[in-house]
Amino acid sequence: MSTIAEDYAKEAHVASLRALANEWELEGREILDAFTTQGLAGIYNGLGSDGMPAWLRSAATYLSPDLEPVALIHDVEWHLSDGSREGFTASNERFRRNGCRAAKARFGWADPRRYLLMHRARRFANYCRLFGWSAWKSV
Repeated sequence: MSTIAEDYAKEAHVASLRALANEWELEGREILDAFTTQGLAGIYNGLGSDGMPAWLRSAATYLSPDLEPVALIHDVEWHLSDGSREGFTASNERFRRNGCRAAKARFGWADPRRYLLMHRARRFANYCRLFGWSAWKSV
């Protein structure tokens, strides 16, 4: 059970992630417009699956904060899952492309962090592809 202060802080954080998704022109960001900030805060869980322990999701999110706007879009897509293989594949590929877009928006071409973030985005998308099918179709 969370406190009012924790709920407010999460809503403020999600609002900042939505703003970054728009600023970085992430693919599929329009899906966020269908939800209030409070609604998005209820859906967003950081990097990782609901099936993962909260401490592990927190660690993954802490280690890759620049992927949070990407994960917000991804979480909403999974929340609205149509259960199809095509939707599953499209969502995971969009995560990879958005991660690369975030890396390019965040870091210059000569900054090694740009390429590290691109690698992490590909890795997270692959994890979702390899281990997420049962979660996608159960929504």
